Amino acid sequence: MEKSSKRLDRPTFWMWVVPLLLGHFFFSFLLVSGTAGSLGSIDNVLIIFLAIALARRFRDIGWPVWIGPTILLVMMLGLPILILGFAIANHAGDQIMQWLSLYGVISGPVNLVLLIVAGSVPGKSAPNVEAVHAFD
Repeated sequence: MEKSSKRLDRPTFWMWVVPLLLGHFFFSFLLVSGTAGSLGSIDNVLIIFLAIALARRFRDIGWPVWIGPTILLVMMLGLPILILGFAIANHAGDQIMQWLSLYGVISGPVNLVLLIVAGSVPGKSAPNVEAVHAFD
């Protein structure tokens, strides 16, 4: 039986997620400390790869594929951009880091729970589709 490239079993999911999360933590630390410069785009690419792995894991589990990556991308990319925009619009530049760290206290555990649940639920077996030979 051929394994679909759109699905990730549990061991393969963890094989991808652990290095992606470690890379994300590394680049996040560099960004916060100010030494990363323009490496923030690499962190965004890691987040997108993490969302792809989560989508493939959700497909393997049998859950709606769009839910996991949407939550992850909104929590890790969308809402921080909104917080930055709100802070800039209200001339609260000195409070941006405080707001983002408060937000990180909430979003970090939510995303971690999402990844742990996705990596813990057993997947469903792949559908066994055989070709029908009508004219044999």
